Amino acid sequence: MDVRIIAATNKDLKQEMDEGWFREDLYYRLNVIPVHVPPLRERTEDIPLLVEDFVEELAGDSGVARKSVAQEVIPVLQRQPWPGNVRELKNFIERLVILVPDAVIDLCHLPESFLQSTPQATGSRAMEQTTFKEAKAQFEKDYLRKKLEENNWNISQTAGVIGLERSHLHRKLKAYGVEQPKGEE
Repeated sequence: MDVRIIAATNKDLKQEMDEGWFREDLYYRLNVIPVHVPPLRERTEDIPLLVEDFVEELAGDSGVARKSVAQEVIPVLQRQPWPGNVRELKNFIERLVILVPDAVIDLCHLPESFLQSTPQATGSRAMEQTTFKEAKAQFEKDYLRKKLEENNWNISQTAGVIGLERSHLHRKLKAYGVEQPKGEE
């Protein structure tokens, strides 16, 4: 009988063996061709390609219309630690493909819990802008959207919390094109 075994683990088997938690003879039998695959958080440059592939695959498998992911979403996905690695990313993209009714998955479609757990979420898109004026505008837009979400999109309440006149807040929202996402009304 000719048998090949392919085994995978997230443990350092050499260390486990040294500490007495893994059998030495089994380690040497399995360790013929070791392949180290770094976690997704160490190869964030793969995320755009993986996302594109998952979106295409899921559209074909589930019969959902082909969707795309907005470019501004990719840096947010790249800042996530993804402890579940590629499987976690795929599940997250699948959830978005199924639940987002629009053809383009945008930042406004990302769950608030996900955005809050993303490291460096505050002001990071502003830092990607070229000029100070663009960065300031991006920060204001993100700040206003976040405060509106915190206040259930109540304009008067939000204006009071952030210390702006209601009419001034309305003008800023219109200028930045900030609108309440459909389904949250």
